[in-house]
Amino acid sequence: MAISRHGRHHVTRHWHARTADRRARAAARRWRHTGSEPRWAQTDLPARRLLSRLFTVLFALGAAGFALLAWQVKPASQPDRTLFIALAALCAAFTAVAIADLYVIRRRAAEQHRWRR
Repeated sequence: MAISRHGRHHVTRHWHARTADRRARAAARRWRHTGSEPRWAQTDLPARRLLSRLFTVLFALGAAGFALLAWQVKPASQPDRTLFIALAALCAAFTAVAIADLYVIRRRAAEQHRWRR
């Protein structure tokens, strides 16, 4: 159902929309000038980015190392090979999670940059 421009509620709908827009603009101004982001965004992003980069490299090296160990194990000790393959898969999964976290951190930093402009 289309909203009529001349119906009974047109004036009140327009007033509510204007009020909501004014409140949103005031909140954006407040964040921009004082730097008080919402609570979920108040994190130490540079330290988190550094840790995430470190963990990405460590888990990638771990995955490669365990894969090489699994490849070098003699056929007689099958349980060891299974353990190394499982550890390599686990490290690869953690690497993927760390890379995804880096992506999230980059997006949040860009969001904070937009707020502070």
